[in-house]
This record gives sequence, structure tokens and C-alpha cells, in this order.
Amino acid sequence: MSCNPSFGGIGKGHLMREVDALDGLCSRICDQSGVHYKVLNRRKGPAVWGLRAQIDRKLYKQNMQKEILNTPLLTVQEGAVEDLILTEPEPEHTGKCRVSGVVLARRSAAMLLDSHQP
Repeated sequence: MSCNPSFGGIGKGHLMREVDALDGLCSRICDQSGVHYKVLNRRKGPAVWGLRAQIDRKLYKQNMQKEILNTPLLTVQEGAVEDLILTEPEPEHTGKCRVSGVVLARRSAAMLLDSHQP
């Protein structure tokens, strides 16, 4: 969630509906955590209407953490990232590395994000 505790509007609202159609989490958690819902630009035509929801920040955080921590086959590991493990850039994409893992503070081992990378 950004510093503004609202989701929706003309642009972001459209994006949220697309993510929701793909079974994304954001809209479901907003439905559970919303305190006020509004249609923006109601006096104009339907092409510029935008749905906006004001969200309770604490409730959003609680509901999102609950959903993430109860997701099957997902391991959540907290820690400060000290460094990134980067792959070598591909010859046709010079300068564009891929992040293949992270080194967490106070840990000797790196957490690999992709098992196909060295």
C-alpha cells in the first residue's frame, strides 16, 4: 500500500480490476479492509468514472499478512537485504543483469530466487 490509503481512481482502478480478473490479492484484501467507497467523476460520462476505496491501513496489513502467511507452498523469510546476487548479462542485452538471489543480513548463505541460475 502506498502512503495514501486509497485504492482505485481512473488509472489505478482500471489496473486493479484487471489484476482482480486474474485472481490477484489486492482487490480481495481491499474488499476486506475498506471503510469508504466512492465513484469519482459521477457527473461526467461513464468512460471517466473511477471507483475508489478508502482502506483501513492496519486492517489491510493484517489481512494481507494473514493471506500471505497462509498461502500453500510459499515460504516467507524476513530480513534485511545486504546484497543482490546478479547473473552475467546476456551478450545481446549488455548491462542488463538478472537478480538470481539475495544475501540477507546476519546470514552466511544466500537465498536463491531461481533454481535454474548458478
